[in-house]
Amino acid sequence: MKTSKLRTFPQRCLRGTAILLLTFFSIAALLWLYQDLERGETELTLERPQSFILNNVNILPMGGQKVLPAHTIVVRNGVITEISPIAQVAESELTVIDGKQAYVMPGLIDAHVHVLDRSYAKSALAAGVTTVRNMGGFPYHIKWRHELESGEWFGSRLVVSSPIFNSIEQGDPLAHFRVNNPDLARQAVRDYIAEGYDFIKVYEGLHAETYSAILAEANTLGVMVAGHPSYDLMHKNLKKHGALRTFEHSEEIYDGFLGQTFDDSKAESAAQFFVEHDVALVPTLAVNHELTQLSNKKADYLQRIDQAAITPFARFIYEQTSFKRWLNASPELATYNREVDAYLHHLTRLMHERGVKLVLGSDAGALTGLPGPATIDEIELMVAAGIPPYAVLTAATVNAAQSIDMDQQLGRIAVGFQADLVVLNENPVSTIHTLRNPLMVIQQGRVFSSEDLNQLHAEAHQHSNWLLSVIRHLNYLIFG
Repeated sequence: MKTSKLRTFPQRCLRGTAILLLTFFSIAALLWLYQDLERGETELTLERPQSFILNNVNILPMGGQKVLPAHTIVVRNGVITEISPIAQVAESELTVIDGKQAYVMPGLIDAHVHVLDRSYAKSALAAGVTTVRNMGGFPYHIKWRHELESGEWFGSRLVVSSPIFNSIEQGDPLAHFRVNNPDLARQAVRDYIAEGYDFIKVYEGLHAETYSAILAEANTLGVMVAGHPSYDLMHKNLKKHGALRTFEHSEEIYDGFLGQTFDDSKAESAAQFFVEHDVALVPTLAVNHELTQLSNKKADYLQRIDQAAITPFARFIYEQTSFKRWLNASPELATYNREVDAYLHHLTRLMHERGVKLVLGSDAGALTGLPGPATIDEIELMVAAGIPPYAVLTAATVNAAQSIDMDQQLGRIAVGFQADLVVLNENPVSTIHTLRNPLMVIQQGRVFSSEDLNQLHAEAHQHSNWLLSVIRHLNYLIFG
């Protein structure tokens, strides 16, 4: 009897192993099939003319503060072909849209968002944000970018970072690419760019040698690197951070340059670094303001926000992490957050006054803020910090376009530029709050009326279900 059991044991082990392997490959096949078949959709009409005349509008071209009154914009195949006073326009073969003396500015660009679902890209476009830079990419972002470019649904144009590079010790194993080996980091830079990511995102925990290798390899490939500084490298060779296209978060100046002190003399040195190396700052005041509100006003603040616009999977994660942390903050921590929040506003204004180039980014998707509404929050917070409205709008258009290497296509209203436009009731320079309610949004010449924007806003509340959200991430974890 014992011999019989010994003989059958290996067979049972092999049978169990075979079942496990079969189960694994079956799941992998389902994930692959999902990746190939799952698509975005919209109730809006997909076929939209990209040629028209926008007549009788006041243009804020963002090539200077002067408004061009009573002008006409001619768009052909999604590109601006003529800008002229009304009397000079005679284009009978194109549809004419009466602008009714509204104000027109370039479409907004949010250079720091986390697009956690297709609904987030729709939310952004509904608010007049025609382009977003996604700071923490996964394979499904490349898929969504392709779908948008193919016109399968509508949302903000996606510029997609690589998965976030971070150290093995500090990186999130479920979301970051964790690496301590410089050679492996270099290879990963090559691989991610070959896979279709637009640029490389770096995080603060990276070791100096690894961070330096990433910057060097990206420079060799001619691709940009954006993100957090490496604290290790800041102590060893600060100047190497001059290779960053954008430095993310005023909070990182406070943490890294100032050592978490309210030290304006050190802030002056930080400003000098940014100016000397032509590194732009993305302040992201909105996300720090969110956590300040959560920690001080607790559930009252949470109840006032549009929680239905947060994808359920993300909301579940936040309820177990960020929400719990800030809602349970002690009075001492809440007070500290208020003080830091106020100083970050001061710090951002100081950076502007010292000539640091600012690029608008909200960090929407990282907490309660959503791309689009959080973008406008960021604009209003920067204005409230004392930065002139025109400078803030420049950060959201001209400077943001430079941050994504599209400043010859986006960020201004000019002949030869793409027709990404926001039509507003009032001049946003004098009435910044008019950005809250765009009359019309135009992206690559496709016109979205107020009714279309309402539909997009509704679709921004229609999220992928839990299963799809989990499968997307499993697909990344298994296939990279």
